[in-house]
Amino acid sequence: MSRLLPTPRRIQPLIASRLIPSPRRCTSTLRPRFASDTDEATVTPALTPLLATSGGRWTLASEGRALERSFRFKTFAKTWDFMTAVALQCKVENHHPEWSNAYNTAFIRWTTHDPRGLSAKDVGLAAACDAMAKAFGELELEPASCTARDLADEAAATAGDCCTPKN
Repeated sequence: MSRLLPTPRRIQPLIASRLIPSPRRCTSTLRPRFASDTDEATVTPALTPLLATSGGRWTLASEGRALERSFRFKTFAKTWDFMTAVALQCKVENHHPEWSNAYNTAFIRWTTHDPRGLSAKDVGLAAACDAMAKAFGELELEPASCTARDLADEAAATAGDCCTPKN
């Protein structure tokens, strides 16, 4: 199995092939677009401090309908522990992110699919992620990766409707 895992010499080709995000600066000048059942006046004060434009680390994506950011930890195990903690919160809130993981980095995007847009759950879980990341020893992050965004866009587009109950 170790032959299948990337070694330091094998990581650069993975970055070039977009399997692992390369560090590039992404900025967002989007305005938030809230889900139709979300009270914008209530959610905006919680959203604003999370955004990179206000000193936070989250950026708006998907035409303002999503929040996204990357998290970096010392080891894969710490990253996985963080992702497990996030997954437990997802279960409690009955809400899930679009996310990916490569070694010691996790990329998370919060959005609501039905109704489409940002919701109070997205903003609350983004804030919870920040608190959990701090507790798990998050490291300073390199500039945001546009490639991670591209990968998440591709995965979300091909996943089908994840929020419609299956018969």
